[in-house]
Amino acid sequence: MSMTRVASGASIQLGLTTVLVLTWSQASGPARVSDIVWQRAALQTSSSFRGLSVARDGTIWVGGTEGTILYSADTGSTWSVDTVAGAHSFDFRGVAAIDASVAYALVSSADTGRIYRTSDRGRTWQLLYRNEQHGVFLDGMGCWTDRRCLAAGDPIAGHFLVLTTDDGGAHWTEHDTLAAPPARQGEAAFAASNTSVIVGSGGRAWLATGGGPTGRVWRSSDYGMTWRVAETPIAAGNGSTGIFSVAFCDDQRGVAVGGNYRTPDSTGAHVALSADGGGVWTASDSAHATPYLSGVACAASGPGQAAYVAVGPSGTFAALDGTHWSRGARDGFNGLAALGRRLVAVGEKGAIATARLPP
Repeated sequence: MSMTRVASGASIQLGLTTVLVLTWSQASGPARVSDIVWQRAALQTSSSFRGLSVARDGTIWVGGTEGTILYSADTGSTWSVDTVAGAHSFDFRGVAAIDASVAYALVSSADTGRIYRTSDRGRTWQLLYRNEQHGVFLDGMGCWTDRRCLAAGDPIAGHFLVLTTDDGGAHWTEHDTLAAPPARQGEAAFAASNTSVIVGSGGRAWLATGGGPTGRVWRSSDYGMTWRVAETPIAAGNGSTGIFSVAFCDDQRGVAVGGNYRTPDSTGAHVALSADGGGVWTASDSAHATPYLSGVACAASGPGQAAYVAVGPSGTFAALDGTHWSRGARDGFNGLAALGRRLVAVGEKGAIATARLPP
């Protein structure tokens, strides 16, 4: 779902990219999230970013407006900035990082869906998928391997568009809309952070939705061939409200966040947790401490433990237990990703952030 259809959240302004290094207090407990400190640096780009992915080897790929791609092979200490030939007018809201050489980039635009692939560290990009059918809008993608990937988009003819490849993107299968997840009236997904569509181990995948009467999470365990759906208690009911991001710490423990992006400072029922792989979702954050959140991730906080971290335009929020959420820094971001203790966040006007959780 295009957020820029009813809001100007993706506007571009000239200036320096802000590269932020996030440090956490060594004290444990969610109350210490307020001790987050941002350290800033600068790069030369003016794009805004929503597409973000961290490869298993730690390589970070970022996609943004004006066909911009960022790349870091040293966990965010240094960055390369480039644009994809022929894509200057597009917004890469989806990125799937494979390793230091290979990545996919997905275009989110009304009536235009494109997927590109690089195998030479971004020096060249190949257009693998192109769809200009009326109603097409891709919301995000993920890859199980360098060969097997899934992308999903807003409903066409009442069913979500699901794309899969098992040959590195050379061929994409557009699943029959009658077999793909059916949508309710007004229901769609949000292309806010590349995390309304995610993949997991063993062919697992999840698709989070909003815009309809309730926020729902679709789940697949067979590489996107069949789907089941679950209701969540996250606020929904209109075109700007619902689930914007979902993350799973493992095959069972998941978190979903969202809200209303038109009223980003308003708090409410914006967080839900699952302990069974997405079959059942229960309300979290009973104190309603969280405003609209567009991205969430699980980060390792200790042996066998995970901290839930989320971002939105109103700041950074975290919970060690998933229940008691506290505000950290007020710097706003669109998307978030994690690899172990390492966190990366992206946002408007070139904002990039990296973080490492303490032992």
